[in-house]
Amino acid sequence: MTRMPRRATLGVLACVVLLAGVAVASLILALGGSGGSPVGRPSARATLSSRTVLFGDTVQATLDLVVPHTMAATVFKGHPSFQPFQILSSHVAREDLGGGLERIALRYGLSCLSSRCLNAAADISVQFRPTFVSIPGGGRLRAVWPPLLELSRAANVHVPVTDGLDAGPAVVPGLQPRRDMYEALGAAGGALVLLLAAWLVLRVRAQRRRAAAAHQVSLVQALLARVEAGLPEDVLYRQRHALDALAVELRHRRINGSLAVHAERLAWAPEQPDPEDIRALCAEVRRLVKA
Repeated sequence: MTRMPRRATLGVLACVVLLAGVAVASLILALGGSGGSPVGRPSARATLSSRTVLFGDTVQATLDLVVPHTMAATVFKGHPSFQPFQILSSHVAREDLGGGLERIALRYGLSCLSSRCLNAAADISVQFRPTFVSIPGGGRLRAVWPPLLELSRAANVHVPVTDGLDAGPAVVPGLQPRRDMYEALGAAGGALVLLLAAWLVLRVRAQRRRAAAAHQVSLVQALLARVEAGLPEDVLYRQRHALDALAVELRHRRINGSLAVHAERLAWAPEQPDPEDIRALCAEVRRLVKA
C-alpha cells in the first residue's frame, strides 16, 4: 500500500522538471532571437573585396545595411567617403528579410590613380572614414571600413633602366651604313618617279574620258536641237532624219531602249509626227542625259 503514493510523487516531480526545462529553453530562444542575431535589428557592416590592391587596380567596397522596411527609401543618401580613391561604379541590391526588416547592399568599385596613392619606396596604408547612417526617429548606425594596403608596382625597382642606351654604336662586319643609305634613297626616289608617272597616265585617261563623255552629251544635244528645229518648219525630211539619228545614238549609248524605239517609230511613221509627242520625247531624253 505504501509503494503507490511514492510512484505518484516521482511522476509529479518528473512532470514539473520537464515543464521547467521547456520554459527555460523558450526563454533562452526568445532572448537569443531578440538580441543575439544582427538580422533581428538595424545594423551596418562595411567590407572590402580585398585587403591589398595594386596601384591603378580596382577594389570593391560593400556596405551592408539592415533597416526597417518603411525607412529603406530614406535611410541612406549620397555615397561614403573613399578618399583618395574614386568611385568608378555603384550597385544597389535589396532583400526582404521579413519581420519588417530589409537588407540593402551598396557595392562600389574603387580605384586610385592620384599621386597620393603612388609611392615608389614603400606601400601605402589607406584607412577610409567610418560611414554613419542616420535612422529616422533617432539614432544612427556606424560602419567601420577595414584598412586597405596600396601596393606599389615599382617597389623592387631601385635604379633606372637604361637597356644599354649609353653604350657605343654596334659594328656589324660587312655592313656599310653610308652606301646602304644611298641605295635606299635611290630606291625610294625611283619608286616616287614611278608613282608620279602612273598618276599622270591616270589623269590623262580621266581627262580623255571626260572629254568623250562631253562630246557624246553635246552630240545628243545637237540631235535634239535638230529635231526641235524641224517642228515649226514644214521640212519633214530633215525632222525625220534627225529623229532616226537620235534613235541610233540612244541605242549606241544605251540610255533608254524604249525611247530609242519611240524615236525610230516617229522617224518612220507614215503620217506626220505629232509635235507634242516629239516635244515630250526630247524633254525625257534631256532629263536622262542630265541625270
